[in-house]
Amino acid sequence: MPRLVAVLCALLVLAGCAGTDLSKQPPSARSTIPAKDAADAVATSTGAAPTGTAGEGPVDPAFAVDKLRLIDPCALLERDLLAQLGTPGETSRSGFSRCSNFMKDKNKKDLAVTVDVGQSLTAELNNAKKQLAGLKSHEQVLPGSACFVSVITQEKPGLGITVQIGSKEDEPCAPGRVVAEAVVKKLKTKPSPVTPAKGSLLTLDACSLPDKAAVTAAAGTQARTYPYGLHTCSWLGDSEEAGLDFRLGFVPRDKKFDPKQTEVDLGNGVVGYQVDGSTAFPTCTIKWVQRLASGDEGETVEVKSAGPSKATFNRCERAQALAKAVLPKIPRP
Repeated sequence: MPRLVAVLCALLVLAGCAGTDLSKQPPSARSTIPAKDAADAVATSTGAAPTGTAGEGPVDPAFAVDKLRLIDPCALLERDLLAQLGTPGETSRSGFSRCSNFMKDKNKKDLAVTVDVGQSLTAELNNAKKQLAGLKSHEQVLPGSACFVSVITQEKPGLGITVQIGSKEDEPCAPGRVVAEAVVKKLKTKPSPVTPAKGSLLTLDACSLPDKAAVTAAAGTQARTYPYGLHTCSWLGDSEEAGLDFRLGFVPRDKKFDPKQTEVDLGNGVVGYQVDGSTAFPTCTIKWVQRLASGDEGETVEVKSAGPSKATFNRCERAQALAKAVLPKIPRP
């Protein structure tokens, strides 16, 4: 049980929001999974293929992770598609792989449609009893509130696409199936990949970027590798854990991501913003800005070192060492 708790803590730490305004977002599928299912998902993940490249791979070449990383999720929510459900609003992107459209259904009621590309779906895979667009699928329903329609694109590790429908209708899954089927079809026939900007993190594999020596120094000789989605990776040892996360989201003009942050020199003119958290599961986080996009949006890199309070290693020293190890491997803008 202690090992299971440690794994669960690591995944929750790594799955934090990327500066998104959640007041307009439908609830996350993972946030609504019952505690027992979440524990089952983590227990299953510890026995699955632990790397981003091992396992059975995608069920169709169209869903290879290197192709999914290049997908603009907002391009999947085509207006002609959403018009079948009502009156589309404006699309709103959050992160590399998530996009929403807050629209009106045919009865002029609020309808939120969100697509997430490349989600880790271990729990959903274990309960995928349906078929949609030729793929295994799973539906989670919150009556009168939301439905999450997930299709499985890869089984080891479990990966897929989730369409979230936020609606007060009694049957919110019906529009979710329509959108999910159209998304799968587009990815197979007309994916229209984007061209990454110079220095973008978009195409990088977080699990393969650090070399073995850096991973060992960060999480111990027995560390195992666990991908999470398309842009996050964690390494779990016996009593130490590390993580690497590539994000697209809000970047404050003054770079004040956290009121408790301190600046650290990572070399090559890069300033990191470090937060040393003293909780029941102490974690040290270092974030830096990779590139600025439009407005107040940009790409950031985040590294973490964590472990139970009884583990006495210096988390910030390890986070800094991991940051300095991966920094030279990331293309500069």
